[in-house]
Amino acid sequence: MIFSAIKRLKTIFEPDPPEATNYHLHLSGARLASKVQLRQLSVLKHRTTAVVAIRMLLYLIFTLTCWSYVGGWVMALWLAFNVMHTLASMKSADDFFNEPSMDKRFHYWKNRTLQMILVSGLSIGFAGFYFMVPDNVIVEMILLAMIVGVTFGSVPLYAIWLPALWIFVPATLLPTILKLVLIYQPSLFIALFWTLILFLIIFYFGVRLNKIYLQGIYRSFEREFLMEQLIFQRQKADYIREASEMAISARTRFFAAANHDLRQPLQAMGIFISILQGQADQQAKPLIDNLSKACNTVATLVDQILIISKLDSKTMKIRPSEVSIRSIFSELANEFTPMAEQRGLTFEVRAEPLMIVTDELLFERVLRNLIGNAVRYTEHGGVLLRAKKTKKNTLVVTVSDSGCGITKEDQAKLFQAYYRGGAGHKSREGFGLGLSIVDKICKLLNIELKLISKVGKGSIFRLEMAIETSVDTTEVQPPVQPNRIFSLENVNVLLIEDDPLIRESLATLLEGWGAKVRRAEYFDAELAAQLIEEAPVDIIFSDFNLGPGRLTGLQSIFRIRSVLGRKIPAIISTATSRDAIMAQYEEETEGLDFADSAVNLMELPLIVQKPVTPRLIGLFTAKSKRSNFFPRFKVLAFIALY
Repeated sequence: MIFSAIKRLKTIFEPDPPEATNYHLHLSGARLASKVQLRQLSVLKHRTTAVVAIRMLLYLIFTLTCWSYVGGWVMALWLAFNVMHTLASMKSADDFFNEPSMDKRFHYWKNRTLQMILVSGLSIGFAGFYFMVPDNVIVEMILLAMIVGVTFGSVPLYAIWLPALWIFVPATLLPTILKLVLIYQPSLFIALFWTLILFLIIFYFGVRLNKIYLQGIYRSFEREFLMEQLIFQRQKADYIREASEMAISARTRFFAAANHDLRQPLQAMGIFISILQGQADQQAKPLIDNLSKACNTVATLVDQILIISKLDSKTMKIRPSEVSIRSIFSELANEFTPMAEQRGLTFEVRAEPLMIVTDELLFERVLRNLIGNAVRYTEHGGVLLRAKKTKKNTLVVTVSDSGCGITKEDQAKLFQAYYRGGAGHKSREGFGLGLSIVDKICKLLNIELKLISKVGKGSIFRLEMAIETSVDTTEVQPPVQPNRIFSLENVNVLLIEDDPLIRESLATLLEGWGAKVRRAEYFDAELAAQLIEEAPVDIIFSDFNLGPGRLTGLQSIFRIRSVLGRKIPAIISTATSRDAIMAQYEEETEGLDFADSAVNLMELPLIVQKPVTPRLIGLFTAKSKRSNFFPRFKVLAFIALY
């Protein structure tokens, strides 16, 4: 019973153990106790200045009030001592916070602080003992009010650190209580009883306040730990992001190099195969046709892999502009009508006169992939490309076919990369990347993509996007059938290409169509002089990257136009990224006002992406002399996306 009571009494004066937190778990008990005491001492020092200043004010009030009763050299010395002690306490607080090696000198500051608190308590206790005048109620009341006020007012301060409370309270109260006992002489039991009650009350509230302070300290430790973890995680995230950006940058550089290095030989292969197709006998034609299909397959695969890699790395840039739906549909009709006819299908285009704001190249890429799939997997009937405006001011584009349809199982996986589904496996065409590219581009352009399909009936791919303007009212022109044979008789072509293989293949192809081809590896002063003195130039056909230290194809075209004094139709066939070409064009034309020039020598040439088919080369070359064939800044859908 006795031990239980003692244990219960002990819990009153000792704070409960701190709650375990993530921060505390990685600290030893001694380390945690040291950090807690240091924090307690820091808070105590921080609040000491205000408290001792208030005490000094009370000492001054007491001195002025009671000087006439107990004044003398003792009170003057007492007041001077307290003034010096107050200043010393303030100086000690400043020195504490300026201490550079607090962890090593903690015990010194702890002992020094306790000494100063003891001296402060004894100073007040001395006033209560020495200045207590018997039979003078005024002095007794003022002195007791000062001592009680200082004692109880200091409890919230010293409760932060209990050793300070244990020292200050007895040093303050015991001399005063002793003087009161000597004056009024109560029984020893009564004096001890009330003294014990007073101390128990003070210490009880002090311990409870200390518990609250400790919980606040532990919470501050936890916040600091969480903040450190947050900073660490942020630094880790920054490091990961930088590493990811470096990896993406390296990946982008790799694919840019691969884009250029793979397209160059594919261009030459395609041209040579086209030349062979015109010269081969009937026995060799099937082999050359298979070789052509293989080359086209590789070119398509390279193009799709590079596009999807750019989409996955989120480095694809969007360049919105006003786009005519009818213009796009007309180009698609020219491209896919012959393909559909070869398979015995129809390809129909229906479009309302609408303008939308989107990235033209990416939008055309989506439609081209959808139409290509529809033609590939349709055996009977045809394909319908349609665009209309809804009541909600949105554009709905549908690609419908009468093909085999898509099962529910295949629809769930259809937009995954390299997934071809049952129809794709049967046809053994494609690589399962086309619809994955469509899905990624639609998300990039904020286009809602839906699929409606029924096995044996066909499929409908539905694109829905917002319309910002509606201005075009021209009628859809009937599809123009591409020329099968191109005549370039009496056409003087300047061919600039640093790759000898591609240069000779292009020259052979153009000469086979009747053109007079002047070959050049790059543009220099010698070539400029020859052009002025010798031969006219009707068309310039150039690569963009003509080797290190040399003018680019774009610069060469501008120089040739300037030398000859007229705008010569020009075509740039390149594996260089569109961004690089457009950046140089903007740099070359910076500050120019095209409206002031009757003949625009700096107009952007037609740009096509390698590998470009011989048919398209013939089409572009044959029609490039028409001033209205390609609008300014027009870049067709098969142009580079890199």
